[in-house]
Amino acid sequence: MKPTRRQMLSGLSAMALAPGCKKVSVDAADTGLDGPVPAPLRSPEPEKLWNPDGELATDVFPSGVQVGDAGPSSAVVSVWVNADEVTVLLAKAVEAEWIPVGDEVTVTRVGASAQCLVEGLDADSAYCVVAFSGTQRSAVSRFRTALGPDGFRQVTIGATSCLHSNQPWLNMSHVAATRPDLFMLLGDTVYADSASTVEGYRAYWSEALNTQGLIDVSGATSLVATWDDHEVFNDLEGLNAPPERVEAALTAFREAIPQRQGLDGGIWRKLSWGETADIFVLDGRGERDGAEQYLSDEQMEWLKSGLEESTARFKLVMNSVPITDFGAIFGEVLMADRWQGYPKQRGEIIDHIVGNAIEGVLWITGDFHFCTASRIDIPDGPAMDQWEVMVGPGGSTLNFAANLLEPSEQFPVIFAEWSSTLIHLDPGTGTVRVEWVGDSGEIWEQFELTI
Repeated sequence: MKPTRRQMLSGLSAMALAPGCKKVSVDAADTGLDGPVPAPLRSPEPEKLWNPDGELATDVFPSGVQVGDAGPSSAVVSVWVNADEVTVLLAKAVEAEWIPVGDEVTVTRVGASAQCLVEGLDADSAYCVVAFSGTQRSAVSRFRTALGPDGFRQVTIGATSCLHSNQPWLNMSHVAATRPDLFMLLGDTVYADSASTVEGYRAYWSEALNTQGLIDVSGATSLVATWDDHEVFNDLEGLNAPPERVEAALTAFREAIPQRQGLDGGIWRKLSWGETADIFVLDGRGERDGAEQYLSDEQMEWLKSGLEESTARFKLVMNSVPITDFGAIFGEVLMADRWQGYPKQRGEIIDHIVGNAIEGVLWITGDFHFCTASRIDIPDGPAMDQWEVMVGPGGSTLNFAANLLEPSEQFPVIFAEWSSTLIHLDPGTGTVRVEWVGDSGEIWEQFELTI
């Protein structure tokens, strides 16, 4: 009797945890002495987090501390707090211990959170951060600053999308335990469709920030986030939506998940991790017009020029909906919920990447409630050598139809399980190793490619 996919995976999951085990390999790099050499690993840090004095007060600090958009010398810190003012302190990992560094930073709450940009940090270094109100303190969060301009080492990224039901989000907790260098939230972090005011949206974000999974990720690493539609309402087309509702949703989003503002105050922005990776965070919702425009002309030109000018080995594009051609699976169904509903702009960015021979582009997406590793074009198409990784859902309803599909040349990985993803980047060999981690800590699938 042929084993079911779940039976095969349960047997493979233990093997997948063994060093060097690969489930799937595409164009694997030669790592022998005469071939590419793996890049260095990151420096070690203390196993336990900093334990400063003070009374842990979850009533004052219900959500701990969130750190967002870590750069090589600064990061955005956010504290959801029931006090008017907080003091933020940092400690740096120095060999086997945490050493307090810098001056205390006093921050006034605006709205639901107190936020500040902490500066003067050392590149590629581990830090802990805590907030105080008098003698009472928050839980401690750990993060790592980005690599400096010439930084070059292996980087591990956590990622998921679509958090709604299935609480707590244990798959996020398992990924958080590995302390990835950063964690991507690809959109639909909250399903706030019924909200219309800042207070209404805050209520959804408060629930998410206080759910195990997001708590653990926030305590273990820095966040990099974009939004999709449910942060505002279903099927959002930003240019056709009530502007006051979009602004209310954006205010609550930024209060909850700290982030740097992009050009003209937008969500789209670039974060650099040295010569290993440039991360392009797209806003694929706020500038849609429901007709031909998926990105504004300004965002499209920024993306094109950024990809072309990047010297990083990997160019990671955070994309709230997929750019992959799903025609073989969906036909024209759900076209508006992916780049294919905007064929002119999809063709524009693909032609730019192909025409300029831009290497190392990896699209990362969510939204469809199943997981894939896919060629973004059909076999023999112009972009068949470009890849996209779909992550999540971390908690939302699974699209079980994906489990009825057989892997193919275009979709060597396709399945539906609650999961978060670890993406391991090795700029020395040019390899990307992807692991989809489930609620029990099992690795549902592994995939490795060279780009």
